Amino acid sequence: MTGNISAAVVVIGEGIAGLVAALRARDAGASVLIVGLGGGASGWLQGVNVVVDGADNQDTTSAHRDDILREGCGINIPTMVEDTVSAAQQAFRALRELGVGFAEVDGKLVLRHASGSSRPRCCFTPSAMWGGQAATILRRALKTRSVQRKRLRVLRLIVNGGRVRGVVAQDPRGGNPVMIDAGAVILASGGVGSLFAQSTYPRDVYGASAALALRAGAELADMEFLQFEPLVGHAPKEISRYVIPTTLFGDGAVMRDVNGRRFLLERRPQGEAGIGKEDLVREMARQSAAGTTLKEGGLWFDATGLDPSIIDRYPWLATFMRKHEIDMTQSPVAVWPAPHTCLGGVAVDRDRQSRVGGLFAAGEAAAGVHGAGRLAGGSGTDVLAAGWIAGAAAARVAAATRFGTMPTSLNYNICSPADADGRALTQVNAEVSQCLSNAAGIVRNGETLADAANQLARLAEGLGASSENPLSPAAATADRILVGRAIIESALARCESRGAHLRSDYPATDALQARSLFVSFDGDGDGNVAIVTERRT
Repeated sequence: MTGNISAAVVVIGEGIAGLVAALRARDAGASVLIVGLGGGASGWLQGVNVVVDGADNQDTTSAHRDDILREGCGINIPTMVEDTVSAAQQAFRALRELGVGFAEVDGKLVLRHASGSSRPRCCFTPSAMWGGQAATILRRALKTRSVQRKRLRVLRLIVNGGRVRGVVAQDPRGGNPVMIDAGAVILASGGVGSLFAQSTYPRDVYGASAALALRAGAELADMEFLQFEPLVGHAPKEISRYVIPTTLFGDGAVMRDVNGRRFLLERRPQGEAGIGKEDLVREMARQSAAGTTLKEGGLWFDATGLDPSIIDRYPWLATFMRKHEIDMTQSPVAVWPAPHTCLGGVAVDRDRQSRVGGLFAAGEAAAGVHGAGRLAGGSGTDVLAAGWIAGAAAARVAAATRFGTMPTSLNYNICSPADADGRALTQVNAEVSQCLSNAAGIVRNGETLADAANQLARLAEGLGASSENPLSPAAATADRILVGRAIIESALARCESRGAHLRSDYPATDALQARSLFVSFDGDGDGNVAIVTERRT
């Protein structure tokens, strides 16, 4: 093992959750190291739901909490939701103090009405998506606090005596392994989007934190709940996979079927404004089943009743549409849902700590807040709050932990990377993506899920024992399969329809299943994987 380094708190991931966690841990007195390869989805955060004093006198933290719980359909954890609402306020104030410029008029925050929320409480930055601006400012603040950042590929977590002791990583420039000694580790590289063939997420987001946690002995929860983003560009082809903000419903945009009918009015007389994403996706699926979608697929998103100045209030959207010579105020565009946010993740407690001592998870890497459904703007709330909570808690744990005791011998030959056929792995990755897309789409059924479980098991077996060596090119593919199996097995075990999980063979919601499903990892020593899904009270 070469290049050994140490830090009290190691943060894996460079998105908003990780950067906020690093800031909190450093301000609590811990030495902090951030590792990752950049990328992720934080740069695409459009808004953040938070109750701000003086912004809306009719809004309350209780109302925000109730909105999150209602959208979670009985799966999210009330105490975690309560903590999230409060911590998001504190983290939001800290961001503003650091200089993140959320939109204001005459010194008062401008709020949008995000889908699923009972009140307008979605804050945004006027010139671009807030995630990118906030990340830049947070990195600057961390640099002044002497927080280290290293460009490393994380391979495995080292666990001894039921506690995380460190991280095994790899320098992408030369391939040399690096061992990092740690008092606590925060997983903050969440998301599974690129496991699917057509996703809104970047290609580097494939469930790395989930795989790291499973292999370290932590549990995952709620992995069957994958939110599909409803307003994803379908036609014309220039806008394919481009996400259109659902807050435009609050500005007056509507949905129409192939005949121009506002189909949502039949089940929702109040119209499109405020509709939850899961409800919208469900109704769009019903239109597909009824044969009222467009010939080329999709449904009409109609903003022709809006003044062009409204589109200009979304500068990233306006710029993109002008680039492709599309005027949304003159003609509708076709949209169709695509895989977006993973609502499950590492099972954690209120401090965002897993059952492995010293191992934390924040943002989309963790389960518990969203449950079976998520408010639009809820990802922003979660990454701020989870980073705020996990960073402080990890610093406390690290201060009480004597690190520098990580074992020097590992149960794999870290210095002997295995050879693999890159073209073959590319094909396996494509098969994994197609398998998940076919079986774990908007509407699922038991037969297809069972076939997918068998297919993923065969793909895992085909990789062979070399994939268990983290330096093997096959290791990342093995992780993709592992997380894919967690999704499929969880979806197969939930025999009902709830929130983002729709089963055609179990279309009703079962009150007895209003609880999380947990997934753990059991390697049998031969490179095979057994996923154990059990229902916990």
